[in-house]
This record gives sequence, structure tokens and C-alpha cells, in this order.
Amino acid sequence: MPSKYDALGRLVQLLLLVAAVVAIANGIFMLVKPLDWYVFIPTVVTTGPPNAHFIRDIGLAYAGSGLILLYAAANPVRRWRAAIVGGLWLALHGALHIYEVAAGICGPATFWADAPVVIGQPALVIAALTILFMRKRI
Repeated sequence: MPSKYDALGRLVQLLLLVAAVVAIANGIFMLVKPLDWYVFIPTVVTTGPPNAHFIRDIGLAYAGSGLILLYAAANPVRRWRAAIVGGLWLALHGALHIYEVAAGICGPATFWADAPVVIGQPALVIAALTILFMRKRI
């Protein structure tokens, strides 16, 4: 069995770390400056008036997911379980955005503007889990 610290193991760790850092940074921004976050993300202003409490609620979800993914990146033995838990909300959030485009709730331009973070983060986690699965580490 290859070492858990080989190149693919490090790639998994990096994928989870990038997803974690982005989620934590976004969550902290949402918690500390919810109204600044609201205007900073151009597609958010098209969804209606800001609600600082609701933005902070979502910020907690991002920060929590990010912290669990950070734990996954740092703990090879528990990595896949923590990655599933940490990535679950991110994946469901991304799926909601896909549904909204498919249902005509928002346009493709909004989807593509949000995709790097909304779809990118869970894609990193899914890629990491796929590598772990293919290597029989799950």
C-alpha cells in the first residue's frame, strides 16, 4: 500500500486545504461584515435586499464546513469521513444553484459568475474523495 504521504496523498490534502481556506475566509467575511459581503459579491444584490442575520447564518455554514475540511486536510486517518461531512453543505449549496438555473429561477450568467466558488469548492472536495476512493482509502 502506498504511503499516505505520497504525491496523491498530498494532492488530496491540498484540494481539501484550498476548499477549507476559501470556505473559512468567505464565512468570516459574512460573519464580520455581512453588508459589505452583500455588495462585494455582484450576483448577491440581484437576489433581493440584504438581511444581515441571514448572511451571518450562511457564514456560519461556510465557516463550519471550512473548519471540518481543515480538520480533514490535517488528519489522514479520518480524512474521508471529515471530507464528506465538511463538503456536504458545500455540495448541497452548489446543487441548489444548479437547480435554480435549470428551473429558470436565475440565469446562466449568474450561475457562471458564482460557479468558481459555489461549484468549485465542492468540486475540490469531490475530486479529493474520488482520489481516496480510487486508492481504496475509503
